[in-house]
Amino acid sequence: MKANLTLFFLAVFLAAAFAGWDWPNIAKIMPVYVAALPGLVLVLVQLYRDGTGWEARRSGGDGGIDMDETYEVRLEKKTELRRTLAFFAWFTGGALGIWLLGIVITLPVLIFLYALVEGKEKWFTSLIMATCAYALVWGLFEYMLETRWPPGILFG
Repeated sequence: MKANLTLFFLAVFLAAAFAGWDWPNIAKIMPVYVAALPGLVLVLVQLYRDGTGWEARRSGGDGGIDMDETYEVRLEKKTELRRTLAFFAWFTGGALGIWLLGIVITLPVLIFLYALVEGKEKWFTSLIMATCAYALVWGLFEYMLETRWPPGILFG
């Protein structure tokens, strides 16, 4: 099964490298030089490891990974349900916020609230995290790369 996945990635990276090879240099930097070629190298290393049984030799013959401690955590159904609902509430709130306000406003607010509520961070730490997210979304994308994010339906 693992070899099938490796061969699938080999085909994907070969197709990407082949498709983008004749593009102008500026256009092929990310898809070919940053993704496809390093991906091909990693896939070839994995094929070598699969073909030679490298992991089995390294771990003593059983092919598994040696772990220091193993244990199984069982949560109560109530805890699982609460965590699942909390995840989907944050996810839905983030999606609605992006739809209504746009990503430039929603992402820093979402990070601030998530760090404050779920992460139990201090408000100052949460504010720093939100400021860094805003600097990344606005500063890098909108200011430096001149990529305009959609404003959201309330501002559009």
